Amino acid sequence: MNRSLLLAATILVSTLGPSRPAWSESLTIDLVQFQTSDPEAFASMRRKSDSMPFTMTEIEKLSQAGIAERSLLEMVRTRGLLVVADADTLLRLKAGGATDALVAAVSAHALPPNRTLDLTIAVRLETPYSVGQAPHLYVEIVNLDTKEQEAFLHSPLSQLLAQKWRVDVVEDRSDPLLPTRVRSLRVWGQVPIRRPGKLEIRLLVSKDPALTRLDGLSPGDQKDVRVFPIEYPPVSLSRACELQVELSRDALLRDHFNLGRTDVRCRWD
Repeated sequence: MNRSLLLAATILVSTLGPSRPAWSESLTIDLVQFQTSDPEAFASMRRKSDSMPFTMTEIEKLSQAGIAERSLLEMVRTRGLLVVADADTLLRLKAGGATDALVAAVSAHALPPNRTLDLTIAVRLETPYSVGQAPHLYVEIVNLDTKEQEAFLHSPLSQLLAQKWRVDVVEDRSDPLLPTRVRSLRVWGQVPIRRPGKLEIRLLVSKDPALTRLDGLSPGDQKDVRVFPIEYPPVSLSRACELQVELSRDALLRDHFNLGRTDVRCRWD
């Protein structure tokens, strides 16, 4: 029985004639062709495990336990590895007695290192009035090891809350004399992070529309900055964090907003 797995690339062929556009024809060229008469070989190539990826500690234990190299390589290929496969890691594995084939497999099947943070910002705003005077929302991410700013996010809350298709609005009529509207908004984005380590997520709600950093502020503004330390791992299955922000508008001072409960929750597994 012959089975084939074909990987192909489509290359557009340009035509010089004025009556036919350049994309009217395509040529398929075979790049890789896998053929075998052994059904098990074909199934083995496609097999993946639903188990969690191995850690480096687990791989070192399995390597030292005398498991046959072929079995160990298959386990690495089907499960992957939750490890940064840099030169130091591979040299340490080799020094522990691993074969060259296992070192190569670890290098090939390690999960990619973290380079981004999936950040969700969830805002809950209570106000009996419109949101036209809502303040600006600032979120800064700083690497504490390098003291570098990894990201700086800024938006006028009034503009975000004006996007009605994104905002859920609930009427709170517990006080019949002053009904309140509760607006809930969630925005999501992928934030580039250059290196792992200790990070700080800093939050500020301010009327100032022109901030570019959240350090070096006036003492009055600096005390209003909320700080959330997190440990950003070098590699992980998930890299999602949610910043929760609650705001309420003063019932008497219409241009004053109070920052309530705030929190950051991250998930790496």
